[in-house]
Amino acid sequence: MSGVDWDAVYGCDGTSGHVPGLLRALAGPEPAAGAYAELFNHLCHQGTRWQASGVVVPFLVALVDAPATPDRAALVRMLAAVAIGDHRDDRLPFDADAAYPEADAITDEQLRLLNVWLDEGSDDEPVGEFYWDRSGPDRWARDAYRALAAHASTVAGWVRDPDPDVAARAAALLAWFPPAPEAVATLLDVPAGPARASANLALAHLPVVGPAVDRRLEGLLTAADGQVALTAAVALAYRRGEATPEPALTLLAVAADHDRPLPADVPGWDRRALRGFVAIALTRIGW
Repeated sequence: MSGVDWDAVYGCDGTSGHVPGLLRALAGPEPAAGAYAELFNHLCHQGTRWQASGVVVPFLVALVDAPATPDRAALVRMLAAVAIGDHRDDRLPFDADAAYPEADAITDEQLRLLNVWLDEGSDDEPVGEFYWDRSGPDRWARDAYRALAAHASTVAGWVRDPDPDVAARAAALLAWFPPAPEAVATLLDVPAGPARASANLALAHLPVVGPAVDRRLEGLLTAADGQVALTAAVALAYRRGEATPEPALTLLAVAADHDRPLPADVPGWDRRALRGFVAIALTRIGW
């Protein structure tokens, strides 16, 4: 954590001199719920990201990457909140520049002034429209996204993690980054389990052309795990629309019966229930 002037980095509740201590607490041998909540609030308060958000992302990545870190799945959830925010899957494929159109409308010096003003307040009316527009929040959110996107290869490695929650949430995160070949290969190779279902949904959203993805999904339609089979059907419908193969259509038709229980929702896709994915898939096939 050396090399960062934490007292010059601002989060929701002011400067970040306390952040190294929170990160050390999260790395300790015992889970630190208080440290987690305090850091989360500092980086992502009510959906707003801050200057500290992007700065802290590499340190959170390092914590998740260390097997001895307790409750790593919770840290992956924090990374998703900090880097992706409250965007739903209907924003996929994701374009950070389009999502944060005002990010380039504020200078570094204006950002500094904005941080100081938000921290210290002033009795004087602030000068400059950047105090009130979306440029600051857009810049902080885009910086946080880019900070995690720079570690996409590390996130891809987590998809093979022995903790199924870490693996599933990492697979979901990959849907938000440009589809690097190694990430797509990782998503194709995931074995059965919650991470497989999450990988299916990620492949549904990635604009990957070629037969390999569809072949893999078609092979999963007969999986014994109902969550894996159904998410494969959803993914095929997303990708192929009215050309969805018959076995996938059958799975979706059965899942459309609201009197039938569906498998559990997929970890990492917390903003949309599996039944919601089925409903969207049905519209893709013209149901």
